[in-house]
Amino acid sequence: MRQKGQVWTDHRGNEVPTYAISPVLKTEERHVHKIAEAAKLAEKYLAKVVALTREAYEEVYEAKIHDAKIKGHKPPTDGMSINAFDGSISVKITKPDNVYFDTTYTAIVKEKFDEYFRSFEGSEAVEFLRDLVNDLLYSPGGNVDMGKVLKLRKYRDRLQSSRQLSKNGVIFIEAVDLFDKAIRSKPGNMGIYVDVADEHKKLRRVNLKYTDL
Repeated sequence: MRQKGQVWTDHRGNEVPTYAISPVLKTEERHVHKIAEAAKLAEKYLAKVVALTREAYEEVYEAKIHDAKIKGHKPPTDGMSINAFDGSISVKITKPDNVYFDTTYTAIVKEKFDEYFRSFEGSEAVEFLRDLVNDLLYSPGGNVDMGKVLKLRKYRDRLQSSRQLSKNGVIFIEAVDLFDKAIRSKPGNMGIYVDVADEHKKLRRVNLKYTDL
């Protein structure tokens, strides 16, 4: 409702004399504009909080990887905590991104695993393991269980370091490497929890969480 002197304009564009407007609607009108202005201001600053948090997440993680001298890493999916040197600030970041798989690659990976198991020349025990792996990795609809796929990296490394297991292992390794190529990410519903020390040096949660935050 737009105000204009003694006449207000409603959502249909009709001009309504103020004397004909309910006191309840006038009270709503007085408050709603104040709330909207404050909300837009909050949105602006919260967008800055999110941008700064994403920047911190990426830079701190890269610094940890560099410090640990790790190569070929993948970003974590569950977030991290970062802290001020004197302990006066703690920022917890949860799930900054949603990770998913490119389904074209996952279909190729399934074919690779089948090729790997066929290389054992019809062993009944291997056929059993093939069915077990397929049941664990894939749902009836063909979707991949992401958590179990990410654990496969551990078995890939184990296979690479074993002379006996690596006899047929190159196909298995190729399959897991393809899973790495299939990983995609998109911004998720990131959680940001900021604790700041008060005058008594006790950490207090900064209240950021309202409706859409």
